[in-house]
Amino acid sequence: MRGAWLAAWLWTLASLLPLPARACAERGFQVLFADGLEDCQRDQSRFVRLANDRQIDGTSAVVVLSHGFTLSSAAPVLIVADGRYFPLDAPAGSIRIRINGDESASSVPITDWGSSQRPMMHAFNVLASATLPAGNHLVELVASAHPSRPGRFMVGAGSGMSVLVQPYSHLTVSGFDAASPIIDVTTYDPANGIDVIEGALDRPFLNLLQHRVGNRSGRPVWSVGMVSGRGFNACNNGIDNGFGDALLGLFGNGICQGTENAAWSVNDLHPDAELQGAMMAHSVHALQPGEDLDLVLAGSELAFGSDQGGSSSGAHENGVCWAMGNVRMISATGGTVAGRAPTGPNRLCSTYTWRCVGTTEGTPGCPAAGTDVVLASAQVPVPAGHDGIVLFNARTRIQADNGDEFATAALGIRINGVPRGAVGTQQLANGAAEASRTLSASVLTTPGDGGGVLTPGVHLVEVTLRISGTRLQFPSAPEDLALSWID
Repeated sequence: MRGAWLAAWLWTLASLLPLPARACAERGFQVLFADGLEDCQRDQSRFVRLANDRQIDGTSAVVVLSHGFTLSSAAPVLIVADGRYFPLDAPAGSIRIRINGDESASSVPITDWGSSQRPMMHAFNVLASATLPAGNHLVELVASAHPSRPGRFMVGAGSGMSVLVQPYSHLTVSGFDAASPIIDVTTYDPANGIDVIEGALDRPFLNLLQHRVGNRSGRPVWSVGMVSGRGFNACNNGIDNGFGDALLGLFGNGICQGTENAAWSVNDLHPDAELQGAMMAHSVHALQPGEDLDLVLAGSELAFGSDQGGSSSGAHENGVCWAMGNVRMISATGGTVAGRAPTGPNRLCSTYTWRCVGTTEGTPGCPAAGTDVVLASAQVPVPAGHDGIVLFNARTRIQADNGDEFATAALGIRINGVPRGAVGTQQLANGAAEASRTLSASVLTTPGDGGGVLTPGVHLVEVTLRISGTRLQFPSAPEDLALSWID
């Protein structure tokens, strides 16, 4: 890897250790918080869902969703929001999480529809976390047009927010608000010996953020990483004005991610898409007792090397010049009910692991458009004595062909056959459906909009993707990490 490290803030919110049973009891382990063994307050957790589209009229913040709760003692809180937003005019739409009136802990995904020749509905993901004192608290999902490009937009029905109080995991959080260093790398320049092909380990990356997690529990655990922010065109490097496909990944201990333990995030930063868009990714790594993991957020570009000579675009230098901003990266390590569900075999550093997810043209091997395609599934066991509160996160990418017409892709989560939680939706423009985007969905299994806690036993959890449109030949999603979960 190459590039300078970005200075970042870092703190620890909670710790997981095997201790004698008392509050928040789980079979075989216990949670130790900063001030000692505290009363269990996980029943203050909630998932809330937007029932109807909410119009955002300007640059003043509008509350889209909220959850108020009371803590008897200090406790860590993890907040995840997913959904969709779309323009009415041509604004730059901003969405973030506010904790007791403070937005400083939140990622800020921004989609700039005013920079697009074909503005489309876009998926969003927001992350935030904090340790809150005893007392009353209010968590809100708020939205507004960015002052640089005012206007009107909508936050779509089906968007949702999960507020997980006292996660059973050790939370490690890092981030930055200002722009990252510029990511301007070269992946195809055969005259100078540069030709990055699929799965090659010589793909250049710029390291943007890093934190270390460790397993001190005395048993094997999962470490689930999540990242959210905004990617934007940052310079004209002389290659197609610096437009192109921004690539974002999560690496463990300096090793390029595999499709089994992470999902890439891609946003085509181009006038046919947008020059600024929401980006999100996740990863899951297994840690043995005493093992440490350096989780690295790395930026690059999709490569169109010599192995892509037969594609519609052919071999060429992508040329994208871009950066990240308002990023939060959170690792949740440990817990009782945690895991991952990839789709397809493990392939190291591979970005083109496509599978067809729908067609209107009868393409062989493709399901019919408008049907729910299961990207990944898992049998998730919930042990006796568990409170049944589990956070599920889904991620994928969608890409079609420029010969395809307008399309809408919706990512969702089913539990025991029932759709639950926040749905992520991304539209692809007629004539520009080749512009890749990333989608996310999530649900926290709580009473109310969360559909109820999970009972002890085994539950079938599925990630579904439905794409619909008038002419779709071979729209595809990658075979990589589609589902992760923590408690």
